[in-house]
Amino acid sequence: MAGLLRPWQLSSSARFSDRTATQRHLVPGFNVLPGRGEGMSRPGRCTGERRSPGLRSTGLGLLASVIVAIWAPPHLFRNPPDMEPIVPSVMTQPVADGLTHSAIFLVVTLKPDAQGDEAVRTLCNNLAGILRAVGFRKPDRRLSCVMGFGSDAWDRLFGGARPAGLHPFREIKGVHHAVSTPGDILFHIRATHMDLCFEVAAEIMSRIGDFVAAEDEVHGFKYFDERDLLGFVDGTENPVDQAALDATIIGSEDPAFAGGSYVIVQKYLHDMKAWNAVPVEQQENIIGRKKLSDVEIDDAAKASYAHNVLTSIEENGEELEILRDNMPFGNAGKGEFGTYFIGYARSPSRIERMLENMFIGNPPGNYDRLLDFSRAVTGSLFFVPSATFLENVPAHKGDAGA
Repeated sequence: MAGLLRPWQLSSSARFSDRTATQRHLVPGFNVLPGRGEGMSRPGRCTGERRSPGLRSTGLGLLASVIVAIWAPPHLFRNPPDMEPIVPSVMTQPVADGLTHSAIFLVVTLKPDAQGDEAVRTLCNNLAGILRAVGFRKPDRRLSCVMGFGSDAWDRLFGGARPAGLHPFREIKGVHHAVSTPGDILFHIRATHMDLCFEVAAEIMSRIGDFVAAEDEVHGFKYFDERDLLGFVDGTENPVDQAALDATIIGSEDPAFAGGSYVIVQKYLHDMKAWNAVPVEQQENIIGRKKLSDVEIDDAAKASYAHNVLTSIEENGEELEILRDNMPFGNAGKGEFGTYFIGYARSPSRIERMLENMFIGNPPGNYDRLLDFSRAVTGSLFFVPSATFLENVPAHKGDAGA
């Protein structure tokens, strides 16, 4: 089966698709080295070697590396009887691809139809091909798609072992209310232009549309210099590069699902009339940053209820980071102005702690004052399996162990 590579074969044997369409990385500390070429890159090189901190790869190879064995679920990788233990290459979905100008967030629920389950599993195999076909037309527009699964859908579609942190989104009732809403599958589609996002969404629904109900579809857009509709820059403290992978990609803590991630989505609607009536200085106290410059307010001067205070989580003196890919959305004719929150993390507990601080408060009652103006109307949690997992999903559930 593809993915069964001896350590010395990893650099030349593992292949991946166009980086603009399906940018993927190996589990934390591993790297994908893309091929050279204009636009659509040639098949690249994957390495199962772990870089020493601070060292970067070049065309000449890695300066220092250590082979690290990651054992994948037995139904994905099987050793031929005459082979010694080997190191499979586990590639992630494009979780850490970064912000784009456009995005579609599509959440669907499964209808009770076994034929539909088969259609979804087939889509898992075909998603990379859809992205290649659509992205080939405009290879510079950074097309990508992440596919995630809710707790009930995981059992129904795949059965067997479960990701350690997968569970339904937990409703939070505090001063304000974080609702839990239905969602079996999430498609997070990104590109620099909306036409590519829309084409991928249409292709996906042409395959599974008869078997699912669309619970929510939001078309997000970049707003000036990375600002939300409240007027503040959003995502300033996002981790980048290797730090983004370390924050989002599961490693040895759940080895059967290494290369996966968790994602929580919430759709927030803003009361713009009330917000715009608040003096800018008070808005800055609520956010914890200057509105025009985006400079963070000094810790000593910050309000204890500031958004960036309550969403900063530490454990044993170390900050626990997540990756946000929030996007503004709206409908001016309907007076709808919002932010679609989407947060990726290697454990959902990181995001859940942030939300508890926001909605309940830390200490209780010291809640996020931004929620006085922004109301969460959806809430769902999904597990994002590795790209390797998706490519190896059998069309028939009963064939999973074959």
